[in-house]
Amino acid sequence: MINGTSGSAPSRDLPAVIKAVAQQQASPQELLDAWLGATVYCVRPDRPGVYVAETPEGQVVGICTSLEELARFAGECDWFCTTGSDLLAQLPTGVDIILDPSGSHPLRINPGALEIRQGLQLNYQNTQGGS
Repeated sequence: MINGTSGSAPSRDLPAVIKAVAQQQASPQELLDAWLGATVYCVRPDRPGVYVAETPEGQVVGICTSLEELARFAGECDWFCTTGSDLLAQLPTGVDIILDPSGSHPLRINPGALEIRQGLQLNYQNTQGGS
């Protein structure tokens, strides 16, 4: 189950929250709140699902916050969009998300942490792509 918060606090757009988290100026809860209702963009594979890449740190899927970020990441491609909440519900177990992988503030998220701790596990990436 994915839990977020609701209330009268104004929501922030996902790219702004990603940048704030990368600069350690926003909390994992703020990221979760922005993520759940945000529209996210993915490369559309031939079959339903998402493209999953193998890395030394495990399986990942690149998710973008805009069509511009998707073009920067994947070039010209077929794509689909969904909400962050829907993507989490359909993501295979053990696959991490990298938000805006070619952007100025790529952010790796372990979605499994949402079920265990009802929060996000964040790995800050340096400018060379390391964690």
